[in-house]
Amino acid sequence: MSKTYGEIQKDISRHFDDDRDKEMLVQWRAGEMRCSFPAFNGNRLNLEKHVLKSLAEKEDFDGFITYIHQPKKHVESFIKEEVEKYIFTSHKDKARDILKKNVEDMKQHVSQALFTATEKVKTQRGDTDMWLEEVTSSLKDDLTFDSICPENFRDINSFEFLKEEIEKGLEPIMKEMNNLSLNEMNEFRMKPDQILIDQLCKCCWVTCPFCAAVCTNTMEDHSPEKHCVPFHRSTGINGWHYKDTMELEVDFCTTNVASDGKFYPDSHSDKLLPYKKYRTAGPMFADWRITPDESKLKYWKWFVCRFQKQLEDHYELKFQGKGKIPSEWRNYRKEEAIKSLDEMYKL
Repeated sequence: MSKTYGEIQKDISRHFDDDRDKEMLVQWRAGEMRCSFPAFNGNRLNLEKHVLKSLAEKEDFDGFITYIHQPKKHVESFIKEEVEKYIFTSHKDKARDILKKNVEDMKQHVSQALFTATEKVKTQRGDTDMWLEEVTSSLKDDLTFDSICPENFRDINSFEFLKEEIEKGLEPIMKEMNNLSLNEMNEFRMKPDQILIDQLCKCCWVTCPFCAAVCTNTMEDHSPEKHCVPFHRSTGINGWHYKDTMELEVDFCTTNVASDGKFYPDSHSDKLLPYKKYRTAGPMFADWRITPDESKLKYWKWFVCRFQKQLEDHYELKFQGKGKIPSEWRNYRKEEAIKSLDEMYKL
């Protein structure tokens, strides 16, 4: 028994109600955020700048420690938090408007595909195979057509009627999609924050063995190119200290590698190596290119002063003796520290 027009309409329209098609809206929303949200619309350094700015504004020491020792984990949390704020607070109405517009665009696209296919079949005296080919070809990038069987359409002789029936059947489906709440969309398998994490975090996460600054290369595996960063930090931030003392190291590693000083590659080593020959200290040192210079972000000087006690408690060491914090570092205010991050983005 051949299918009725109603059954045929249902056979096609169910494809527009698939979760994968709803998740297309999530993809669209992630794309809109990637274009318009400042933290997400630039390069890797731009993202890092916004992460550091957020940490400073919150003065969140625990967040800093996570960022220093588990940078990827912290950046992923930052992306999730910013997406949550963007969608459910500051841009809540805009997110709804985007959702509605996307549903309407989809509806118009489907209607146009049905109209074009119907007109072509009528003009060229085509059959159901031609009609189905035209419709599915026009919509293949937007909708899923996994199992439409041409045999189900053999008895059709009025494509105009079929077009109207399908459009009529799509109305309640589009209405349902239009009424999706932002919370419901967050329950989809694919989420905007995960899309952005996949896009923004697929890069190198190797950290400097001295100061834990994250390599800014956008490729996960960029060998034989060395790891590098535009700005390093005070090595005490990463817990480096003078052996057999309670004194945290305060100097930046870019200063150290320009000096005549020496260091122990790890806590178990008894062999001192010149900083200038740091690459001979082992693989994790050899893979880095640390430029000897005096470029130091005010940001990290402010951080060391602002969280001196917390850092000392965390590492159970002190900024004293050879690791005493320079007095001029204490002159920097948080606003200056945040502003200094712009130097990073200009590179």
